[in-house]
Formats: sequence, structure tokens, C-alpha cells
Amino acid sequence: DRLQGDMRPYVVGIRDETDTLGAIVRNFLNFAKPAELILGPVDTRAIVERAADEIRADAVAKGGSVTVRGEFVPVQGDDVLLRQAFSNLCRNALEACTEGGVAPHITIESTIDRAQRAVRIAVIDNGPGVAPGMMSRIFMPFVTTRARGTGMGLALVQKIVVTHNGRVTAQPEAGGGTRFVVSLPLDDAATT
Repeated sequence: DRLQGDMRPYVVGIRDETDTLGAIVRNFLNFAKPAELILGPVDTRAIVERAADEIRADAVAKGGSVTVRGEFVPVQGDDVLLRQAFSNLCRNALEACTEGGVAPHITIESTIDRAQRAVRIAVIDNGPGVAPGMMSRIFMPFVTTRARGTGMGLALVQKIVVTHNGRVTAQPEAGGGTRFVVSLPLDDAATT
């Protein structure tokens, strides 16, 4: 019995590492397989609100907030994949603030760029920001700044957005933090 007590930290460590490896493999397989889009009208406000709700309790518990604002329009896309992309971005924003030791104040803001025929949805955090040398690499698979990150979350976001004929960019936010902007083509039927 005493042996089990001595071994407990090792067993827990092995189990945690196994879980992490499992997540890496799962994420990599999701990344590697071609995304099969099931296209339909996607309510961008609904998927953004849902992603915000997933992190709101954690943000509030840490003294922060999650705000959704702006003008939303439907897009043609795959509801499940776009939900995953925004969920990843929101979780990423929360973790950046937590690891940076600040109360997370996260804003998700949508604007319509009619001239460019795009909807731009930004996920803005007040975390420590991304080091300039990392900015060009953060969407690459296996690149992470997190202690327990797999380096697949943002790579998966980029793959999903590009598969929707969109693009995702990251830029420093004035006053600290990062702004991730997802641009998706406007659905002609939704804007007429």
C-alpha cells in the first residue's frame, strides 16, 4: 500500500501526459484530414455567443468579463467547424490572460465590410500579447507559447477559416493583448 502512495505522483503524471498526447494526436488527425464542409447558412451571432458562453464563467471567476458586440450577418459555411474555430479562439484568449496573470477581459466584435464583401469577427484579449518574433508563426502546427499547449488550436482555426475562403490574422492590440480577426465572405442572399 505504501508503494502505491509513493507511486501516485508518477501515475498521475503519466496519466496527464497520456491525456496530452491523446489531445495532440486527436488535434493532428483533425488538422491532417481534409475538412468536409457541410455548407448552409450559419448564424454568426449564435456561434459567437455560444463560444463566449463557454468561457464566460471562467472569465468572471477570474475577475474578468466576456463581451459580444457589433453587427452580425449569416454566412455560408459549416456550422460545426466555424463553432470550433471561434471556440478555439475564445479558449486561447482566456488562457493567454490567465497565463499572463491578468483578469481576462475578452471582446468579440463583428463588423461588416461591404466594400470588401466580408464580415470581420475579432476576438480581442487583454493578455500579455504575442512576441513579435512569434506573430508570423502562431498559425503553424505545433507552435505554441503555452506550457501545456499542443500547438494545434490556432493551426486548426486557420485551416477552418481558409477552407471557408476566409482568412485569419493576428495583430497586437493597443494597450496590450492580441486581436485575432476572422474575415469570411459575405453571403449574397443575407445582405440583399
